[in-house]
Amino acid sequence: MTITVTNQKPAVLDALHTISCIGDYDPMPAIQQTLIDPLLEPLNPNTPASITDAQGADLTGGIPDLILSCLEDTLNVASEQTVKELLGQTLINFDQGTPLPVAELFAVQAGQQNKMPAPSPRVLYTAQADVLPAAKALLAGTSNESAFFASIAYTFHPDTLGFWFQSSAAFDDFKIWLSQQTQTMASALPPATTKLLNDFTALSLKGLTESLLVRKDDSDANDEHSFARVLVHMLMNYAEQQPRAQASQQNTALATGVLPFTVGELFCPRSLVLVNVEAHARATAAKIAGEWNLINQSLASPVKVVSNTSLSKLTSLPRAAARAAALGANQQPGQPGSRSAQVAFRKQPPSKLDLFKDITRVLRRMGKVNKSQNIFRTTKATFLKANRRNPDDFNKPARITSVQYMPDLHIYIDTSGSISEENYQEAVMMLIRIAKKLNINLYFNSFSHFLSQEVMLRTENKSTTQIWKEFRRIPKVSGGTEYTQIWQYINTSRVRQHRLSLMVTDFDWLPPSTRQDHPKNLYYAPCSAMNWSSMVDLAKRYADSMKHIDPSIRQKLLGMVV
Repeated sequence: MTITVTNQKPAVLDALHTISCIGDYDPMPAIQQTLIDPLLEPLNPNTPASITDAQGADLTGGIPDLILSCLEDTLNVASEQTVKELLGQTLINFDQGTPLPVAELFAVQAGQQNKMPAPSPRVLYTAQADVLPAAKALLAGTSNESAFFASIAYTFHPDTLGFWFQSSAAFDDFKIWLSQQTQTMASALPPATTKLLNDFTALSLKGLTESLLVRKDDSDANDEHSFARVLVHMLMNYAEQQPRAQASQQNTALATGVLPFTVGELFCPRSLVLVNVEAHARATAAKIAGEWNLINQSLASPVKVVSNTSLSKLTSLPRAAARAAALGANQQPGQPGSRSAQVAFRKQPPSKLDLFKDITRVLRRMGKVNKSQNIFRTTKATFLKANRRNPDDFNKPARITSVQYMPDLHIYIDTSGSISEENYQEAVMMLIRIAKKLNINLYFNSFSHFLSQEVMLRTENKSTTQIWKEFRRIPKVSGGTEYTQIWQYINTSRVRQHRLSLMVTDFDWLPPSTRQDHPKNLYYAPCSAMNWSSMVDLAKRYADSMKHIDPSIRQKLLGMVV
């Protein structure tokens, strides 16, 4: 199609928009203001701009539908060609011969602005040659944000909405501003939005990126004052204020901006990627490439779970899978390369010695801590000190006792309805024997769908009978089964996070479909005096259903696998 444009002022599109978070969700006014109006601004204010086809038909009123037809799930070749021709004649910086789709028009505009040829089989962009130098230039103030944006867009083409921050400190400034703004509208915000905003302010942007899932699809999370609408609205408002702040404070570099990788995500984002420019400037090219490839891998994943009660991080699942793969790669020679996938369950219940070995192995892997109830004393001979009984005999060595601390052991025993009194007693007696063999004190909770109060049981210098009597005096809860309360209980305390937490259970529970943070040092052990084949079946079912939360969970089933 041949398009003729007359009396139109060549434009530069600005991605900043402010879709209200109040009332029904309607992105069309923002699309009109951001994409359509600049294309129709007249050069001569007294005469309207004119856009016609080869037959002289007026195309002005059909431009919104024409552009939207390029943003559908399938590529419309005819619309793509027409819109590119239109943009080529109406924008200052646009190459209508670009191989990139119209959805990436902001990337094409930024590339043309910085004289960057369109990516093609003969024009390759890399983190080393393009992203890293652009990040350094933006950080130094020798280049504008469009070069940094174009370098990422041309190198990785992520289908998401991004916002860049000069540094982690600049992101912290935004969080302070966000808290102030949300306090003024606190009465209007739903409790779920308030919680998610509070969780957002706890995020850190010390790494290269932080990425969030905010919608399942275009129709999700569009309610008034939903978290997705409020967060994007606030990010856009904050970015829009930055140029004015820069103008009022000379020599103050721009601190944040928008990265409109695709048009569809710009107006109804399903994911957000927050980018730390300083971290990019100081990172290696391999690390940058790995980070953005991970983001693209996450965006391409068919399974995307968005929680209404907790922040859903875009890259959590592939990062967990990568950690599991790394653990497998670090196995000792002769062992399987990916233990999580190849573990075999025991055919018989574990003995006390089996569990003792597994717990000792985990404690040794966790390393020493500064202080704990798990005291480890070692004695060695030395000639650097006089013998206490024979100080004048230099041929007799002295003995030096050093004190070190291993991580504390915290036990969570399942006391739900499926656990009998016999199962409970057997589990407690097993733990008492292990504690006495380790010579340590224990932290203890019982749990069902409730969690009992935490107590510390002193086992040192006490008989098994005495310790059991102390256990009997501790009230235990009963009811259903709920593991996530224990995950949250551990994750909310740095002290508990550094303990070896051991959940003794029958595994008769299924995790939620949403992403949850599983504690790093939480392990599982089977209840005693139960049918072993049923226990193994439940443990397999639990491990299989935990793949989206912790792919390496099988390695944490102590006494269950060999």
